[in-house]
Amino acid sequence: MVLGSPLTLIEDDELYFRGVRATDLARTCTVEEAIEFLWTAGVSNGPPAPGVEPVVVARASQAGDLLGPSARSIDRMQIAVTIAGTHDPFRTELNPEGARTAGRQIVAIVVDALPDLGKPAPLTAPLAHRLWPKLTAQPATAADLDLIAAALVLCLDHDLATATLAARVAATARAHPYAAVASALAAFDAALHGSASIAAVQMLRDVLGPTRPERAVAEHVAGGSGVPGFGHVLYRRTDPRAAFLFDAMAAMPRYELAINAAQQVGAVIAPRTGRPANLDLALAVMAIGADMSADAGQVLFATARTAGWIAHIADEYSQAPLRLRPESHYTGPRPDGASHRAAEGAPWPRPN
Repeated sequence: MVLGSPLTLIEDDELYFRGVRATDLARTCTVEEAIEFLWTAGVSNGPPAPGVEPVVVARASQAGDLLGPSARSIDRMQIAVTIAGTHDPFRTELNPEGARTAGRQIVAIVVDALPDLGKPAPLTAPLAHRLWPKLTAQPATAADLDLIAAALVLCLDHDLATATLAARVAATARAHPYAAVASALAAFDAALHGSASIAAVQMLRDVLGPTRPERAVAEHVAGGSGVPGFGHVLYRRTDPRAAFLFDAMAAMPRYELAINAAQQVGAVIAPRTGRPANLDLALAVMAIGADMSADAGQVLFATARTAGWIAHIADEYSQAPLRLRPESHYTGPRPDGASHRAAEGAPWPRPN
């Protein structure tokens, strides 16, 4: 199934949003500007004031507090989206502009409903400023905020990744934007998709401890999920998102030890597979260097990708409904004349 899309191009180890290199947007735009560019190609008159009503944020935060001991931030984000949707009387406006209007609320709530680990930023502050204290208790420098903003821009979209396809499938059946994003978040919470940076954090922490890089790699390979943070089906030599973030962190002392650990693992991987470091490894380095929670990379990734899903949902609303309905090739047992018996009014055979 190949779908036309005006949003993202991945070609020759480069990532483009609407024909512009993602790394150029990360270098020159705020997160909010990059989101609006992805959503509207720059033809919008500009977004309304960001943020969600404080009462909705409070209720979403309270709902998150009811989760069990195994909950992670991604679970809070899913509940927050559902809560926000129930407070939006216009959530069933199933057109591109309606999706973008709801999207501004959704992007805000997935961040603002998370508990604070550090000094909170005002709800009217830029998205990167509000996200930082959700991830770490460490105070942020201007360079840290620039780094997290760039990471958000680079994570906005990546063509039809699994969760993005889930958002489009929901939207083609005309689920409202909150439901479509909830579908995407559910698909995103997967070991081989949005959760990969969590495993990369653990691997790098092992290397920073007593475990030799070779042993850390071997333990993850033995687990059956490969080495987290290396390789990508769409990049042969370089993941441009990872390269950009590593270059930025190289100039910041707090990330030095984590970068060194990543390089040690890379020295083990390179001669064996040649797989390049990917975005998950860069997010893991960021998490360790800034003393963030283990799932910080997943939270950042999901926050940014939520905005990307809105772009896809809006695009899908402009397409014919129910177009994403693949047909299966049946491989089970044949009914052995059951269709004839049904036509004659005979009972269906009972399975053993």
